[in-house]
Formats: sequence, structure tokens, C-alpha cells
Amino acid sequence: MAKVQHISGITKRLPFEDLDFYDLFRITFENSELGRMKRLLPLHEMAVNFGLVSNRYERKRGPKPFFSPEGKVALMFLKMHTGLSAPKLLEQLNGNVHYQIFCDIYINPLRPLTNYKLIDDIAGELSDKLKIQQQQDILAEAWKPYMKDLDTFYTDATCYESEMRYPTDQKLLWECCEKAYSIMCTVCQRLGIHRPRTKYLDVEKANLTYVKQRKHSKSQQRKITRRLIKLLGKILAEIRKACRGLEDVLTDKEKSAMETITKVYRQQKNHFENDNPRESVPNRIVSISKPYVRPIVRSKEVKPVEFGAKCNNIQVDGQVDFNQENQVLAYHFAYKGFHYFFLKCHILFF
Repeated sequence: MAKVQHISGITKRLPFEDLDFYDLFRITFENSELGRMKRLLPLHEMAVNFGLVSNRYERKRGPKPFFSPEGKVALMFLKMHTGLSAPKLLEQLNGNVHYQIFCDIYINPLRPLTNYKLIDDIAGELSDKLKIQQQQDILAEAWKPYMKDLDTFYTDATCYESEMRYPTDQKLLWECCEKAYSIMCTVCQRLGIHRPRTKYLDVEKANLTYVKQRKHSKSQQRKITRRLIKLLGKILAEIRKACRGLEDVLTDKEKSAMETITKVYRQQKNHFENDNPRESVPNRIVSISKPYVRPIVRSKEVKPVEFGAKCNNIQVDGQVDFNQENQVLAYHFAYKGFHYFFLKCHILFF
């Protein structure tokens, strides 16, 4: 038996239909929350919009994919619904028959899937073909018959948190110095010139001493911040000087990093000169690798500030009865889960 099969391809060949235990899982799946969710998701229309389903016949080479086009879209909804990582989701997918029915696959218990990167590859494939506005229109059209009061909606700003360390000015400046210094060394190596003299090693020792201290006075914070800003300005000036009049010295990724680091340098320099810790910096960057992340004050008891992408959630007809058979899922939950998945793909892969 193959390692993974589509359920539609093995239904007719299952023996002992009266005694088949797999039918019991199908019956319980139809009455479960996942079953109601799958009935209300236009998976085929979304797969067509992704370009996974083609109307014309094309002979494809290579092995048959594990997941069908609709199964790939369903897998992403399942990942956001469960909130599991790729390894944990693959582990649950191997042992949970309801999850397999939701994704339209049958996994042989004797030959389970082991490569969790398969889930990440599917997320990357869908994100490359994402048309978020069209996908939202498809969901809206599918859910309209179950909704009332379409002329009334509620909106609220929320934050999709990113897993990151708590950013401080000193941490951010040192990360910028490390990144800019590595770019400067790479540029000098490409051009065949000597590396300019900087205070990088001295500041590195001072920053390490500062990090090892449990508590920092205000004078210590301003001292290390001043040295980091001067070092970063020196490195950026040397990079601009080396690249002046030359093209294609920096790659596109390095150019994007340089733009982010330059913006951080200007923000931190102005903030340091104003000497006001409570000053509000517009569009403040708190992460080099994720410049879209913003600090958002949420006034929560556990964490007053959240770091992530800020967006607005719209809720239409959010009061829905879960117990009725053909009712749509709570619109707020389903829309938020859908929006979270596509927003995350849009940010990470575009």
C-alpha cells in the first residue's frame, strides 16, 4: 500500500463496507466541529484561485503529490485552527483520522509521514500564489447566505504577535552594528580593498560587559548607546564611501537591510539627542529582520506592549449559534483564522 493516498481514490476499494470502521470515523467527522468547518469552506474555489486546479489537461512529471489541491488549502486552515507547529501538526495528522479526512488524505499507519518540512513547503507554495483580496471575496460569497445584518459591522484594531526578544535601544543598535559590519567586510572583500578602521572590537567588548550586568544606571545606558550610535554611523559612512559610483556591489537583500539599518540609525540618533525616554517615535522599527513589526500598547495586565503586525479585524454578524446544523462558524473566529493565515504568509514570503 502506498504511503499516502487520497480518500476519494480508495473509497471504492475498501472491503467489508458493513464492517468498515473507517465509515464510523466519517460519520463522527460530519458531526464534529471540523466537519462543520469543512462544509462551510469553499476549498475548491480557493484552490482554483490559487492556480492549483487547471481546466486544461497537463501531463505532469514526478511523483504524485501527497495532498490534493483542496487538501493543501484545508491543511493551512487546520494549522491555524490548531495553533500547532509543523512538527506537532504532522504528528497529529499521522494519528488523528479526523485531521486526515479534513485534508482529504489517508496515511498508512505503518508508514507515517516524517518530513515536517512538507507543511512549510505547502505554505510557501500558497503564499507565492496568494491573492488575498480575491480569496476574501470567495469566502464572503460563500458565507453570505448564513449571515444577517450585512449593513452593520464592528471593527477593532488588533496585533498579530511575532515571537521575538523584547527590543531595547541597546539590543537593536548592536544588532544593526553587527549586520552593517558584516556587510562592510563583504563589500571590501568584493572590491579587493582594505577594511576601514573602526572601533568595532572595542565597542563589542564594552557591549558584552554591559550585557552581563543585571542592572544598568541611566548614565551607563546613555554611554553605551552613544558609542553604538557613533559606531553605526561610522560603518554606514564607510559602506557608502566604498559603494560610491559603483553599481551592483550590494545584493538586493543587502540593499534592503541597509535601508532598514539606516532608518534605525536616524530614529535612534534623534531619539537619543532629544533625551526623552517617553518620546513617541512614529513608525518605530524594533526588529531588523521584521521591519513591519510595530510596538502596540494594549494595556494588558500580563504584557502591556505587544510586538507584531497591526491590522484591523472586521466582524459581521458575529453572534452565531454553534448548535444548529447548517449555521456558519462564528464569523469572527473564522475570519480571524483565515486573515491570520494569509496575513502571516503575506508578510513572511512577499
